[in-house]
Amino acid sequence: MIPTHYCRNTCGYCAFVERDGARANLLSLARATEEIERARRSGATELLIMSGVGVETSASVRRALAAEGFADYIAYLFCIARRALAAGLLPHINIGNVTENEIRLLREATPSMGMMLETIEDLSGEAAHRRAPDKLPARRMATMEAAGRARMPWTTGILVGIGELRESRRASLESIARIHDEHKHIQEVIVQPFTPHAATAMSRWSAPTVCELRDTVRLAREVLPRDVVVQIPPNIAPDIIEFVCAGASDLGGISPDGDRINPDERWLAPRAYARALAAHGFSLQPRLAVHERFINHDWLASEPLAAIPVVRRRLSAHVASPAYGASMTKQSNAAAPQSEAQSFIHTSQDSFAVDTNAASSF
Repeated sequence: MIPTHYCRNTCGYCAFVERDGARANLLSLARATEEIERARRSGATELLIMSGVGVETSASVRRALAAEGFADYIAYLFCIARRALAAGLLPHINIGNVTENEIRLLREATPSMGMMLETIEDLSGEAAHRRAPDKLPARRMATMEAAGRARMPWTTGILVGIGELRESRRASLESIARIHDEHKHIQEVIVQPFTPHAATAMSRWSAPTVCELRDTVRLAREVLPRDVVVQIPPNIAPDIIEFVCAGASDLGGISPDGDRINPDERWLAPRAYARALAAHGFSLQPRLAVHERFINHDWLASEPLAAIPVVRRRLSAHVASPAYGASMTKQSNAAAPQSEAQSFIHTSQDSFAVDTNAASSF
């Protein structure tokens, strides 16, 4: 779910941000509730809630929050997260830099959150982050530290190919590892390739090669603690066998509504990935939005923890359904453009881990 496409940053590679028009407005609570119900009916188990940073700098967003009766954006997100839990979905929130107090508030209704580090290298003078002050490494690191202090299971990652030095990739991964060593809250690190988009400052840049990405996955597995999973997004890094062999063991979420950050890159059906992996001795397994080692009273608040058994049952029933994955097959082969309603909402998904120890069909 994307409450708004507004963001006060303009990253050189970003095709997400919009500051005018319908998609820059705030999604109404009634519409958000409708989308949660649509997600529930589809069989999804996770509600990924994403937006840009600093959305309350938008006068339109502030007016909409006031009209809905919310003091601020965090209160609005908390309400949506609670409604998702009530519908049997686990919310995962990714809204960029947040404070420790904001994370503590959201923690009461949210089992996991995330934010990409992207790189520890300061690119504020380069194309990627020249107009994106919230991407300063110190700010991103401060948010991840705050998440650790608040005991929020956290997803982060690095972005490969945005002008960073190769040595910076190791330094970025080492920085993530240091934070995790202190707080033990990082559940997964995404190794995500830069993708050029039309009408952006970096539209003519080249994406990283498969070899470059594979080497970065291998580096991540070498540097990160063993309890931190390395994730590769299969829609924008489709050579999954190479990456799994290099150390990736998670494919992240797969949504029938598509990837709103990379809208041209469609996922295949889960069974398509399962077949490809099984042919090489790997097994694809569905998982919850929050990893198993965090599902306890030490890490989760009572409301998210109480929702876990319900979501587990829904996931099992959905995977057993004959229709499982069919809608994604249709979506991935569709050539027609999305409707406005479809393109506005990234509703829901299921997440997948790769069992590298034993082969079986999914």
